[in-house]
Amino acid sequence: MADRRPIQQAHERAYVDYFLSWFNHTYHCKFKVVSEPNPPEAIISSSRTTRWIEVSTAFWNKAYAQDLYSHATPDEKHMPVGPGPFQDMDREFAQNFVSVVKKKLEKKSYLMWRDLLGRGYLLIPIMHPWFDGHTVKLMRDAWEVCSINNLDCFRSIYIAFHSLNKIRFTRWPNK
Repeated sequence: MADRRPIQQAHERAYVDYFLSWFNHTYHCKFKVVSEPNPPEAIISSSRTTRWIEVSTAFWNKAYAQDLYSHATPDEKHMPVGPGPFQDMDREFAQNFVSVVKKKLEKKSYLMWRDLLGRGYLLIPIMHPWFDGHTVKLMRDAWEVCSINNLDCFRSIYIAFHSLNKIRFTRWPNK
């Protein structure tokens, strides 16, 4: 199997860059990446403070992740999702999304970064080809019944999604 780590790192770095561009514009600040220890993906700093960003992508399912990564990875044979039929894709994605976020909120290795730099930002790119308002409703439903031992390492969770040929960001949970 080909080494996917460079592709994953490029994906994560791109989302850090997109996020900082949006965040700086939205909140009138000037954060820039000063280090990439991995994890977290980025240590960011402004003239007033230093924070950190962790990125974890939520995929529709494992087959879709395999499809995207195998397509992008040089020297790896592309493994498409397949013809289906597919059922309840939004519910499957909502469960995967909650699982991804739960793992990050409960991960003890971030305690060091929280103690060193304060709480960071958790950025979750959404990779679901049918992402829409119905998907968000099912994400909220799954989120509300999930039990999470939140270690309070993140000040905010943001989701990143494609809309009108742009990458958009919103805080999660957004009630």
